[in-house]
Amino acid sequence: MLHIFAEEPPATALADALYVDGVGASVRETRDGEFALWVHEEDEMERAQALLARFLASPDDPIFTERQRAARAQRKAEEAREKQIQKRVERVRTQLERADGPPLMTYAMIAIAVGFYLLAEVRPEIARELVPRGSGRTMTEAVLNGLTSRPWTFLTPVFVHGGLLHLIFNVLWVRQLGMLVERAHSPWRLLLMTAVFGISGVVLELFWSGSLAVGLSGVVYGLLGYLYFRGKFDPRFPFVIPRTTMLWMMAWFALCFFPGFPVANGAHTAGLVLGSAWGYLASGDLGRRAKR
Repeated sequence: MLHIFAEEPPATALADALYVDGVGASVRETRDGEFALWVHEEDEMERAQALLARFLASPDDPIFTERQRAARAQRKAEEAREKQIQKRVERVRTQLERADGPPLMTYAMIAIAVGFYLLAEVRPEIARELVPRGSGRTMTEAVLNGLTSRPWTFLTPVFVHGGLLHLIFNVLWVRQLGMLVERAHSPWRLLLMTAVFGISGVVLELFWSGSLAVGLSGVVYGLLGYLYFRGKFDPRFPFVIPRTTMLWMMAWFALCFFPGFPVANGAHTAGLVLGSAWGYLASGDLGRRAKR
């Protein structure tokens, strides 16, 4: 115990001054209705006694008023930091809970893609209902009219594949990347990303080449770009895509632009650009650079 005050305000004022100086102290009311000021660590008593002597000699010294204001600001800042830490703890706990459970949205996407492929093999007319079909003088006009008259075909072509190898390649990548997004965020974030990357890929490919993009590869490149840049620039993000993986995928991305590769380069590009921008902006690196 450092000192007993008859009233609480001077005890609190000195406790605040000690707090700003890095000396832990607290005020407790005694049985007699007075207020005892306690110092938490015995080896800090000497510093506390020196400040007490100064306070008793001149309690109205402006330095104590300034330190009270500083103590309030410091406590408010510490409360804000504690809230941030608590949010991070809750986020990590949620991610761990997701990691223990199956990535249901990822599996649902794979099941839809496999199911559509099998249906197309057995009933080709069903597959035709999943892609835009319309009339027009050009292929672009026909596809655009088909999208307008059958709006679900903005997204369903993403789950239609042109062959077994095409399906296997995309399904394996969706399983790896979709699972990471689902565990880092939520199934609904994965669904949103699939819709954004898929629809943008269908639209860009239409105006890029005048043909229809099918398959999950645009979504794959979108998820890849998001995870790579989010993991690279956000130290709090739980997953990092290896640089070698990104290099191999970029090599395939570039190779597909050569003649002889009938792939949807527009869909790949839309997914990669949007996913990379999304991952970088979500990482907060741009804000950190601005502050520096």
